[in-house]
Parts: sequence; C-alpha cells; structure tokens
Amino acid sequence: MKKDIPVKKIVPLFVLLTIIILIFFGILRAGNLNLPGEVEGTIYPQISEVSGKIIEMNIQLGSPVKKGDLIARLDSTNQRYNLEQLLIALEKIQLMSQEELVRARSSVSIAEANYRSAQASSVQAKNDLAPLEQMYQIGGIARIDLDNARLRETIAAQSLEAAQSQLQTARTHYSVLQNGTDNRNIALAEIDIRDIESRIRQMQDMLQKYEIRANCDGIVVSINYNMGSMVNAGYNIADISAENEKFVVFYLPKEHINKISYEQKITVKSRSEEIQGEVRYIDVRSQYTPKDMQSSVMKNKFSVKIKLLLPSITTLIPGNKVEVFVR
Repeated sequence: MKKDIPVKKIVPLFVLLTIIILIFFGILRAGNLNLPGEVEGTIYPQISEVSGKIIEMNIQLGSPVKKGDLIARLDSTNQRYNLEQLLIALEKIQLMSQEELVRARSSVSIAEANYRSAQASSVQAKNDLAPLEQMYQIGGIARIDLDNARLRETIAAQSLEAAQSQLQTARTHYSVLQNGTDNRNIALAEIDIRDIESRIRQMQDMLQKYEIRANCDGIVVSINYNMGSMVNAGYNIADISAENEKFVVFYLPKEHINKISYEQKITVKSRSEEIQGEVRYIDVRSQYTPKDMQSSVMKNKFSVKIKLLLPSITTLIPGNKVEVFVR
C-alpha cells in the first residue's frame, strides 16, 4: 500500500524549489538593466553682437522657431543716421562742381563743429562711466544703471567716429573743389569715393546685427531679456533647443560599462513610443548617480554618464522621462 508523504517533508522541498527557480531567473536577468533616463536637447545661445535697447521681441518661452526667424530687434537709430550721413557725403562727392565750393566750405565748418561736440560728449561719457563702474563693484548702483552708462559711452564713441569720418569727407570734398579737376585731384576723389563706399557697406553690415535671428530650428527654452531691456554686445538673449539634436541621458553602473560602446543601438521606451538611441557620449569619469536618476540597481554606487542620440523623427521633447534598456 502506498504511503502518504508527510506535509512536513513537502514544505521544505517546495521552499527549496522556489529558491532555485528565483536564483535561476535572477541569473538570466542579471545581464539586463532597466535604467531611468531623461531627454535633453542641444542648446544654442542667441548672442547679440552689438549693444542696444530691445525694441521688438518676437518669441515666447516654449514657442517653435525656424532658422532665420527674428528673435529680437535692437534700436539702431543712431547707426541709421550715420549711414544716411555717409550716403549724403558720397552723393556730394559724386556730384562735385565748382558751384558747390561755398556749400562745401560751409559743410566743413558744420562738420568741425559736430566733431568738437561729439568729442566733448565722448570724453564726458567716459568720465561718467569710470566712477559708476567703481560704485557697481561695491553695490552702490544697480546693474541697469551701469549698462545704461556703458551704452551711452558706446554711442558717444560711435558718434565721434562718424563725426570724424564726416569731417574728413567734408575737408576732402572742399579740397578737391578748391584745387580744380586735374588728374591728381580726380584720383584723390575716386579714392575718397571708394573709402566712403566701404564705410557704407560696413555700416550696412553692422545694421543687420541689430536684428538677432535664430541660428537653428528648435524650441525656445529660455529668454534672458524682455522688451525694453538694455543688451550689451556678447550677451545671450535667448536659448534654443535644436529640433533634430535630442539626446537621452542616463547613468550606467560602473561594473556594466563593458556593455556599452560607441554607435551601439539601445532601446528607449516612453509612454508614447519605443525607439532606438545611438550611443554618442560615454563619460571617462565615474561618479555617484544623481538622486533624481537613481534606481534600485545603482543606489549608492558609482556610475558612468551616457548620452544616446535620438532619431530626428520622435515625439519626445526635452524634459521627458524615459526608460533605457541595456542588454
């Protein structure tokens, strides 16, 4: 007759079998990693090459832009006046005649007066700026007051340069008219014409810089100045996250670094899609995993920062949280 196996013997066998199964599946899964990641974009700053006051702002935070779209326009009133004066000076030289001699002499007088006035304004602006810079260093004035003073000094210097150019042009014009039209004076006039034409092209190029335009397609992720703000040359007006340069950043436990190589395809999953990212960056240094990127796999462990380039066509945007599957 068949004897029943006591329950006390079955239970330990069942527990042992369960442990063996768990260990087996644990070994199978030991080579697979499921890690948190975050989407980042390549950020391009929109730098102003000139100083001035923002009189037009055409972007909003989060708005899409195309390369060449107007980001902001700075006040270029003084520069446009300088260009207008150069154009007038060029026209005067091109239309030279003996009857213009009196008017040319009057132009020299006016240009001399303008130059003296511009020179005085430039000196005054420089003298005003120096103590303000010292006061700013000790917290005596606000940044906007210092920026305004610097802008006044820049405008005064530009006005002085324009006044000097106008004076030189006026004197040359008068000299050519006064000395007649012999070959030497004709050649001199032609040189002066080319000089003014070169200055006109330079001023036209400068005027284009008062319009700050997007240098890539993408999304506006930060705006550093508002309408009416004073901007200095070299300062960043806004940041654009490039449309076709999105990366997933995640941290890989240091002991698994041999699983990763450049140009390797790695699966990235979000709620909306599953795509393949390509390894484009592997940090040469290990570090403690940032708290917001930690998981049970790498808590209190050293890890290596990895970046995956995403396909150009994806619904993921910077800031999205994703899962990275390393096999």
